[in-house]
Amino acid sequence: MNQTKRTGLVVLLLSTIFLLAIGTVQAQDSGSISGAVYLDVNGDGRCFNTGVTGEVPVQGVTIEFVSSDEATVVTLTTASDGTYGLAAAGQSYWRVTAKPDATKYVVTSQNPLYAPVYPENGLAQTGYNFCVSQGTNAVIILPESGAAASSSVAVWVTAVLGLSLIGVGIVLEAKRQQS
Repeated sequence: MNQTKRTGLVVLLLSTIFLLAIGTVQAQDSGSISGAVYLDVNGDGRCFNTGVTGEVPVQGVTIEFVSSDEATVVTLTTASDGTYGLAAAGQSYWRVTAKPDATKYVVTSQNPLYAPVYPENGLAQTGYNFCVSQGTNAVIILPESGAAASSSVAVWVTAVLGLSLIGVGIVLEAKRQQS
């Protein structure tokens, strides 16, 4: 076996192993987002661990999750203890919005919240809590302006590198066949 053929096969083998490894790692890199909704008795936008009597968890509040590319939208409802959780969220900069029944509640805390589910930020994002108040006597805290969308640079770099390695393998194989 000549040197060109061996080099081409090694490059092709390494490219395949590299792409399989990256694909497996990225498939395992899913995250989660969790939090709770609490009653805000005095409408001040603070309702979690405040010591105020009556600031208890709220069941049945709709929570909406939207990925940064807006391709994925998931809707959940808070449990009897006011908690919610999106498992296997996948890596994205998620917009998390509380959408309570408008005839019963108004959101007094920041809404929406943004959860960066990436390895560098932590794949498990916790403590995304919302406050809701009954009636119209609440002080409404306006949400922050739109958050910047993020792109997964690692995916693009991996794809370009993998395709480059495959291209080198093809060129080396073509040269081998010509000689």
